[in-house]
Amino acid sequence: MPANVLAPRGLQYSRNNFAAAPNYQGNFYNIKAAYGSSIAIGDVVKTGTGGELGYVAIAAASDTSILGVFGGVLPFYSPTVQQTYHGLNGSWVASTAANAPVPCLVVSDPGAEFIAQVNGGVYDPSWRGKNIGFVNASNGAPNFAGQSTLVLDYASLDTTNTLPFRILGVAGLPGSSQDPANTYPWIIVKMNTAEVLNPTGI
Repeated sequence: MPANVLAPRGLQYSRNNFAAAPNYQGNFYNIKAAYGSSIAIGDVVKTGTGGELGYVAIAAASDTSILGVFGGVLPFYSPTVQQTYHGLNGSWVASTAANAPVPCLVVSDPGAEFIAQVNGGVYDPSWRGKNIGFVNASNGAPNFAGQSTLVLDYASLDTTNTLPFRILGVAGLPGSSQDPANTYPWIIVKMNTAEVLNPTGI
């Protein structure tokens, strides 16, 4: 039986949670021009505070309200390259030059399901219904190609109601390269602390 390789790729949108056909749509938001943190497709984002109030910002593991999962920047004019720009393979590169707020897509539907890798443990059916967070240093840390490296944090697995994701089940198949009987399983999660469910606002 092959071992699972710890090679996280962020949160990958899988389907919706309403027993209906997936539409794979993101919602339109904006990143503030020259925002100073990188955001990869599959990273967790929130509504910013302070100078980023109202804009998309990278979320921290300690945040108790998230906006959703980053789906990529939309084309915008870059004064640096003097043409329409799409980021790095759709990711936002820290302090990219822009003349105006940059449009982007965020999967913010609280019914959306995602597949992601856990950085420890062997999947057990008792995980279903529990909550889980992510490793803070892995969010907003794209690889050289702009791909998310976000990984779910096995150490956070608990019933804590402020953790950002609820576990729905296992994603890997026995005997595959994502075997749930091995360490570093892939699981299915949905947002647990999405803004739309938070009546207190930011």
